[in-house]
Amino acid sequence: MQSIGKIIESKLREKGLPISEFARRINTNRNNVYDIFHRESIDTSLLKKISEVIDFDFFQCFNNPDLSLSNEINQKKDISILENKIIALEKEITYLSEIIADKDRIIELLEERRKNSL
Repeated sequence: MQSIGKIIESKLREKGLPISEFARRINTNRNNVYDIFHRESIDTSLLKKISEVIDFDFFQCFNNPDLSLSNEINQKKDISILENKIIALEKEITYLSEIIADKDRIIELLEERRKNSL
């Protein structure tokens, strides 16, 4: 299992939050943040605060040591599936828009034909 410090560092970098801003939000300084990255263990109140700031439940890593890696893999698979669904839905929207446009053209032609026949 990765150390809690390495997991925190990885999630922080993934989030894209600057170290200085992260340090400010957890009421510490940059040097202490780098110290956290090297820790094998961490105080629970600090971990709770870090979890809130990064928006990731680090406590789940202790319940299931492989969760941090498997969860990340599952999230990437889920994202890929959702991206594919979005692409399919965008294609369907385009297709349906074309059908609506064709329907509108047919209605216009029928209305013109009806007006001309009167």
